[in-house]
Amino acid sequence: MGILDTLYNTKYLVFLDIEFQTIQLKGQEPYILELGIIIFEHNSDKPILIDHVNFPLLEAENLRLLGSKYCTVTQKTEIEIKKLEAKLSININDINSIKNNYELIEFIPDKHTKKLLREVIKTNNMALIENPEKTQKIIDQMYFNFFKLRLKGKFRLIYDEIIRLYKEDELVIKRRVNPYNYLNTLKPYFNDMTLVHKEGMDIIAINKDLKKYNVKIENRIFHKDIAVYNDVFRKKYNTAKLYESYLHLKKDYINKNIELKQFESKLEKIIKEKMPIIKAHNPLSDTYFTIFIFLVMIKYYK
Repeated sequence: MGILDTLYNTKYLVFLDIEFQTIQLKGQEPYILELGIIIFEHNSDKPILIDHVNFPLLEAENLRLLGSKYCTVTQKTEIEIKKLEAKLSININDINSIKNNYELIEFIPDKHTKKLLREVIKTNNMALIENPEKTQKIIDQMYFNFFKLRLKGKFRLIYDEIIRLYKEDELVIKRRVNPYNYLNTLKPYFNDMTLVHKEGMDIIAINKDLKKYNVKIENRIFHKDIAVYNDVFRKKYNTAKLYESYLHLKKDYINKNIELKQFESKLEKIIKEKMPIIKAHNPLSDTYFTIFIFLVMIKYYK
C-alpha cells in the first residue's frame, strides 16, 4: 500500500492548480489559462500523468490584463512584461509618479484612497499620506481592474503589448493545447476521481471550460479543498499562502518523517523532468506544493 492509498476511494487521485484568465461580462468569470495537474492511480505512488498546459487566450472577450507574477514564461519575456507593468503603476513615495499616472487612479478599488491621491495632486502635499505602506498595497490592487475595454490610449497600447508578449512566448506556445481535445483526455480521470486543490475558483474555472467546450462529465466532481486549513496556517505560521505554507510544513514535518521525505524525493525527481525550476505561481509547482500540504494536514491535523 502506498502513502496515498488511504486518502481516496476513487480510482484516481488528482491534484491540480490553475492560473486564471478572467473576463468581465455582467460579472467576472474565471477560465483556465495555465493548468498544472498530477494524477495518481490507486495502489501506486508514481504519477500516471504530469502536465502543465495552456488554454488559448480569450482575446476577443473583455479580458483582464495578465500579470507577470502569475504567468510562466521565459526570463526574457518576464523582464519585458515587468518593464511594461511598471508603466501601469503608481509609486506612493513619488509625487511625479502619482501626478503622471493620475488616469490610473480610477482603477483603485478603494474610494478613500482615490480621494486621497487626488487631494495629494491638488495640494502637492505628500504629508497627507499617513501610511504609505498600507496605501501602496491598496493601490497595487488596481491591476485586477485592468480589463481590456476599460483601458484607453497609452494604457491600452501597454495592455496589447503585454498580451502579445505572453501569447508569443516560446514556453506558452509549446504548452498550448486544444481545450476540447485536452478536456476529453482528462474525462476518464474526472469521471472517477478525488480532486485535491486550493480555493473554489479552480472548480468554477473547470466547470466554465467544460461548459464552454461542451465536454460533459458523467459523475459529480468529488473534491477536497486544502483551503479548509487556512486558519490553522494563519494561527501557526501567520500566513496561508500556498508556497510559504509548504516551506513551513517541509521544515516542521516532511523533513522529520521518513515516509514523507522519501516520497517527496522520488516525486521531485519525476517532476523536474517536466519542470526544472520549482517556484510559486507556476501551476505545476503549486500542484506539487498542494500534494504535500494535503498529506501533512491529513496525517497530523485530521
